[in-house]
Formats: sequence, C-alpha cells, structure tokens
Amino acid sequence: MLGIGLPDLLFILLLLIVLVKPSEWPTVARRTARTFLALRRSFTPVLEEMRGVRDSLMADVSSAVPSPPVPENWAPRPQGFQKGGEPLNESFPDLT
Repeated sequence: MLGIGLPDLLFILLLLIVLVKPSEWPTVARRTARTFLALRRSFTPVLEEMRGVRDSLMADVSSAVPSPPVPENWAPRPQGFQKGGEPLNESFPDLT
C-alpha cells in the first residue's frame, strides 16, 4: 500500500484528530470515502488491462517453453529427505 504501514496511518489519524474540529469529522470522512471510491473506479479499467496483459504474456511464455521430459524411473523422494521428515527406512533405496 505505497509503503504506508500501520504506524504511519495512526500518525495521520492523530494529526487529523488534532487539526480538524470534531464537528467537521463527518464531512472529512465523507470526502475521504468519496475520493477513495473515485480513485478506485478510475483505476479499475487500468488494473483489468494490466491483468489481461499479464495473462496473455504468461500464456505465451508457457506455450513457448517446453516442459522437460520426466525420466522413466522417477519417483518422489522419501519423507526422510524432506526437512523435518522421519528417518529413512532401511528397506527404501538411497537416492543420493
């Protein structure tokens, strides 16, 4: 969100509470909400276009790059090779 975190938002809210009279808080809240809604409506077509471009590029890349062939004797490694797995069973062949 543009690099604005929770502490920054809290600071901005504190400044608004100090600088704006309590009688004007509803007006400021309505203006802020309308502004964000207008920005969201104006950026929606741009975001949809960017998603469409991304999807078409990903489709082009995935169709252009062939997937590597899988060897005939391929099998997943046993649980013991994975982090936190159980110790290897002696009946399973060592794949290293």
